[in-house]
Parts: sequence; structure tokens; C-alpha cells
Amino acid sequence: MIVRLKRLGKWLGIRHPEDSGIFFTTRRAVLYTRILMLTALAVFLSVVKDTLDQGLTFIPITISFLALIVFIAIILNRRGKTTSSKIIFLLMMNLFIGFLCSVIPPERLAFIYLFPLIIMAYVLFDDRQKLLRMFFVGLSSIILLLLVFTDFKLFWDYQLSVSGLGQRNMIINIITTIIIISSCVDFLIRSGKRAEENLKRQAAFIARQNLELKKVNAELDRFVYSASHDLRAPLVSIQGLSRLAIMESQSETDKKYFELINERVVRLDTFIRDIIEYSRNARTDRTIELFAVEPMIHEILENLKYMSGADQIAFSTDCQVHEMYSDQSRLKVILSNIISNAIKYHNLKKENPRIEISVVQDEENITFSIRDNGIGIQAEVKEKIFDMFYRATDRAGGSGLGLYIVKEMVEKLEGTIQVESVYNEGTTFIVIIPIQTQS
Repeated sequence: MIVRLKRLGKWLGIRHPEDSGIFFTTRRAVLYTRILMLTALAVFLSVVKDTLDQGLTFIPITISFLALIVFIAIILNRRGKTTSSKIIFLLMMNLFIGFLCSVIPPERLAFIYLFPLIIMAYVLFDDRQKLLRMFFVGLSSIILLLLVFTDFKLFWDYQLSVSGLGQRNMIINIITTIIIISSCVDFLIRSGKRAEENLKRQAAFIARQNLELKKVNAELDRFVYSASHDLRAPLVSIQGLSRLAIMESQSETDKKYFELINERVVRLDTFIRDIIEYSRNARTDRTIELFAVEPMIHEILENLKYMSGADQIAFSTDCQVHEMYSDQSRLKVILSNIISNAIKYHNLKKENPRIEISVVQDEENITFSIRDNGIGIQAEVKEKIFDMFYRATDRAGGSGLGLYIVKEMVEKLEGTIQVESVYNEGTTFIVIIPIQTQS
């Protein structure tokens, strides 16, 4: 029997689903369906009672018209036109109750239906339907006030005698109003409880995810350490051995092969270093310290001077900032990547290949500008150069992580990076870092 009642309630749309996700998407529809069913039952009882007591007089016929309105609202709701059903139902209910309260004695308490109509307007419409909510709340409130100010004679003065008939109508009206208001309150309480249960489940899920994340982070720490030492150490040894082999090789063919081996090892080592830098940037906080800017730039240039073609490029530095507060290690990675790219994509066919580095300061920022007259960047790919693993050209055989890491680190320093380039003429990278003080 209980199972059948549950199935009937589900078919009628008056039973809340157990699943919380479905509950929050269907709760208003369930409440509205319940209100329609309850209103239909109250109207049916009123029509039957008034017809038996009074015959086919004015009041039973008028209430029969209300039954038609409720029936239309139920049909529209069943066909999925819920918003239209709500508008018709609430509009006609407000007008009908206002009219009915003008022609029957106030003692029958028909006006109390306006109170649940106000509450219904609040709960039946969601935040996307605020205008409808405000309209119907205002409509019910205005009709109630007009009835009070006009002594319940808003339309005309038509009074029925207060008798046992009216007392029974009053009881029906009170009971129906209490049930409708209780349904709305139950809706709010049930929604609050479900939301609280959902938040608890989400909190428990987040707690589990945090534990798993801590475990993954610990494993990632071990991987980064391993990549820093266990992987790079053999590569450095292979680089050293390949260079010795190149120097001592008597055959040009052997020398060529050793050079290829060294080139591939260098490329793999660079890729590993890029992954390590990306991991460190994502997982470590900023370390703000005071350091000298120009010596840092000279150190970067000293480390890059053995790159292919670097000895044929003229470097110039115009540093107008002596000291600054920032994360020096990140800033070194940023500038090293940009300057190394300028070296890689140089154009030695030009008369004076050069790289110009300038550092200036204004009231709010320190701006690093790295300008070269290399091969430049084509306009159609300029917006993609900061994407992960994107390579505009295979000329240098990079990993495609360099400029992505640069952008991530600049954002970590709360700065911005801009690029200006003309193809076959040169490129300028502009890194803007906000001025910081001792943390």
C-alpha cells in the first residue's frame, strides 16, 4: 500500500525525490503541484458544500469558475509550462479572491487566502524571476489593503447573512490556508535541511580531496627532487663525456655523431629543468628579498654566454634601478628564458645583431625591457607563444614550456608581460613588476 502511494505521489508530482541533486532542481515544482492539488480539493469541497446548501446560486457558480482556473493551471503545469501556469494561477486567484471578498461577509475569512498567496509568490519564483515575484507580492498586498480600506466592498455591496453555512466556509478557508502556509514553510525547512546535508557531504568530500592532494603533493615533491638530482646528474655526466669525445675524436664522422648526442642530451636536460621550474613555481610561495638588479642581469648573461651564437651578439644593459624587493629566483628564471630565446632566435645575417636590456622604474612599477633585432614573431602566432608546449618554430628545438613558465611566474609576482614584434625585424618583451616593500 505504501509503495503504491509513493508511486501515485511520484506520478502526481507531489513527492520530493530522495536524490539531493534532483531535489534542488525540482523542489519548487513539487511545492507548486502540491498547492494546486490542495487548492483543487478545497475548491471542490466548497462547490459541493455550497451547492448542497444553497443550490445553483451566485456563490457556487462563482466558485465553479475558480475550479476551472485551477484545472487550467494543473493542465499547463503537467505539460511543462510551469511559469505560464503559475502566472495564470496567481493572477486569477488574486483577482477572484479580491472579487469574492467584496460580495461575501468578511466573517467567512476568504481574505486570508491573500496571505499564502504572498508567501507563494516568494517561494514559487526563483532568483531569475524576481520581477514576477515582486509583481505578485505587490498585487496580493495591494488587494488586501484595498479590501481593508474599502471595508471589504471593493467591487459592490452584496452581503450574505452570517449563519452556520458561513461558519463552515470559514472553517474550510482557515484549514486550507493553514495547510498551504505549512507547505510553504515545510518547503523552506526541507530546503534548508537538504542544503545543510549537502554542505556536510561537500565538506567531507573536500576533506578527503585535501588528504589525497597532500599525498599527491608529497609524491610530486619526491619526483621533483628525483628529477633535480637522479635524472639530471647522469645527463650532466653524458654531456661532459660527449664534449671530451668531441675534442679527442679523430674522425669527422665520429665527431658529428658525438655532437648530435650532446645536442639531444642538452635538449632533454633543458626540458627537465623546465618541468622542475614549472613545478616549483606552482607549489612554492613568493620569497620577497632585497637584491641588486644589475649584478643579477650580469650573472644571467654570464651563464648564457656559451649558447650557440651568443658570442656574435652585442649585449647592452641600461639599468636605472639599483635595488629592488621581489622574488629574485623567479625573476632570474623569467629574464633568463626571455634572453635565451632572444639568443636562440637571433639573425646573424644582419649587420649588427644585438640584444638590449633596460630596467626603469616609475611610481608603481619596475619595467624590464628585452629588445632584439632577431627573426621576430609572425602576427598570427604572437598570441599563442605563451601557451603550454607551443613552439612557433622548430629552429631551436625547445620544449615549448619556456614562455609558458615565464608568464606563470610573472603572474605569481602579480606583474604583467607584453610582447611587441615585427616579423624579420625583431622582438621586444616588456615585463612589468609592481614595486614591493619588505614583507
